[in-house]
Amino acid sequence: MSRHEPGTEPIAEAQPPTELAPAIPLEEVGRIAERVQELIAAGDPREAWQRLNQLHPADVGLILAGLPRTSSEALLQHMNPVEASRLGARLSIQTLSFVLDQVNPRHALTALQRLPIRRAQEVAEQLEQPIAESELLSQDPNTAGALMTDRFVAVDADADIADLRTALEALQEDRGQLTYLYVLNPQGLPDGQISMVDLALAPADAAASSVAAPLTAVVSVDTPAQECARLRRHYNLTQLPVVEGNTLIGVVLPDALLGVTVEEDTRQMLQVANVPGERADGPMALSICTRLPWLTINLATTFLAAATISLFESTLTQLVVLAAFLPVVAGQGGIGGTQTLTLIVRAIALGELVGIRAKRLLVREATLGVIHGIWLGLLVAAIAIIWQGNYGLALVLGIAMMGNMLIAGTVGAGVPLLMRRVGIDPAVASAVVVTTFTDVFGFLLFLGIAQAAISLLV
Repeated sequence: MSRHEPGTEPIAEAQPPTELAPAIPLEEVGRIAERVQELIAAGDPREAWQRLNQLHPADVGLILAGLPRTSSEALLQHMNPVEASRLGARLSIQTLSFVLDQVNPRHALTALQRLPIRRAQEVAEQLEQPIAESELLSQDPNTAGALMTDRFVAVDADADIADLRTALEALQEDRGQLTYLYVLNPQGLPDGQISMVDLALAPADAAASSVAAPLTAVVSVDTPAQECARLRRHYNLTQLPVVEGNTLIGVVLPDALLGVTVEEDTRQMLQVANVPGERADGPMALSICTRLPWLTINLATTFLAAATISLFESTLTQLVVLAAFLPVVAGQGGIGGTQTLTLIVRAIALGELVGIRAKRLLVREATLGVIHGIWLGLLVAAIAIIWQGNYGLALVLGIAMMGNMLIAGTVGAGVPLLMRRVGIDPAVASAVVVTTFTDVFGFLLFLGIAQAAISLLV
């Protein structure tokens, strides 16, 4: 059984697919991008498109995504809309919607139906020309239903390999995207999967069920995209079957699985840096909204650190050189805490902490903090002796460094675990809390010990 849109004229029939261009180094892509911009600036977008048209679609998409909107529009006026639709997985939302606005709405819908549904929804929202309602464009954008395509191959258990090959041929150019075909049980649900290698090696008269391997995972249309990314990563999957009720309705293809995995990893990374959803070439308003609140919060925490220093003003007056070592203690603690924080947040995002007790993690990171602190404390003490010739200062500095590294390891592990426990995304706010702890307690330790042992320092 082959699933596809019946009665719809495929846009790909307007022009047969061409051979893909070979891969080229990233440096070469950059040089071509510069040449393309030069040609557009010189008023020759047709020649610029001819340069691009010789590249692999992935390289074309990369170059187009980096061009200013006016330059992209100038190029797209010379691009065949069918070619542009085939670049859909690589083009930006704005670029692809501009292309589809130039074609018949029916053809635009056909092109969208060849994309993952979530991406098709995003593009459809940007179109100036309305398109017909479609079941493919009605899924929640953050679910497997939005990631899937309905172009797959599945046969009943009593079918043979020849039937599978016939169904696969009917998909035409879309067949190259599949990594598995499916065998259905009497209820219509996938009961096994057959890889392309097994399909090629099996005799034509062999029963499909005899070649099929057990399924690793099946998802529903409502399965979150984040869970799809976890399944891909954890089980090393290349394709996910999607069911609704008692029916196999689609598959999440390798490109969509990889895309959502990269998107999820990128989201976690950006949230650690407190810039979720921001792009290097995105709108400035979004950058301001994502960065400014956290910069403001961080400013407040720096004043807390400054207030801590002001408590020891008399100590600093007696030995001004203490001020020179303040950023050393606080900075090393901040880096140590951030290292631990990043590790824990990543482990939470990847589901690697299942079955691991928080106490075990805290003890491990605290132990690492002590080990790191002993080494760094000895190192900074030696520097203090060589630089200032003050053994008392070296002792205070070494103890403060070891103590702050202990705090950094414990807080770096404890804060994200606590935030997860109370229902706050640990990637969003942990960094500010951890750096505040390491700054404030680093200053308290260093200046507090120095004040207590001031007689050894002066």
